[in-house]
Amino acid sequence: MTTDSRLRWRLRRCLPWSDGSGRPWPGWLRSAPFCAIYLIASWVIFLPQARPVPGNWVIDTERVRPWLYDIPNLSQDFPRFLQSLVTATWLNHNVVQLAYVTLLLLLVGVRFEAREGTLRTMTVFFATTLVGAVVAGLLLHLLYPEFWSSPMAEKAWNRPWSGGSAGAFGLMGATAARAPVPWPLLAIFVLWEANVVYWYLHEYTPAFHISALFAGYLLTRYLLPARRASPARTAPGVSTQRRSSV
Repeated sequence: MTTDSRLRWRLRRCLPWSDGSGRPWPGWLRSAPFCAIYLIASWVIFLPQARPVPGNWVIDTERVRPWLYDIPNLSQDFPRFLQSLVTATWLNHNVVQLAYVTLLLLLVGVRFEAREGTLRTMTVFFATTLVGAVVAGLLLHLLYPEFWSSPMAEKAWNRPWSGGSAGAFGLMGATAARAPVPWPLLAIFVLWEANVVYWYLHEYTPAFHISALFAGYLLTRYLLPARRASPARTAPGVSTQRRSSV
């Protein structure tokens, strides 16, 4: 193996489904029904409620607050917490968030659903949304206000949370899990989130995103076995032993 081919092989191992696993691409129309339904429904729900504010379009979160996730409900009203995980996922609070979720699902979610199937995609999306909400909520319960009482923490405690970004990050982690060498993609996703936070967010949002990212990775890597590839689809030079290694 030449130096150039060895480098290509190493880079290939950092890409998802490069070992030939996963379903063959079924075409755009049939590839990702869940992602399509989620995005269409989210935009249909958002647009009639949206009103302009300087630099953005937002919905009235107080009007729909019974359907959104409030972190105090994790300890004070658990049934409402569970209900909010189902409803809040579909209610993105401003057009920037919804456009961001749309971009992530088009770049990552569609490909994951095409390769892994709709049921797995829905499982990862909603399970990692749950994990992100629980981990971020528990962490804030432990820290606020005794150990962390900054304006950011106070805002995170009192504001409602909603949208599909945590589930999208869960699918990003799941996508990284399908790479034979997953850590470069995970590092890129974490650095991407850090960059977004530094330049734009300045909020508690990364607690949800990073929790969901690693939940998606762990769930897919260790609990959702890769679909076996047919010999015809196995990548050249990738042995069965290499494919099964972690």
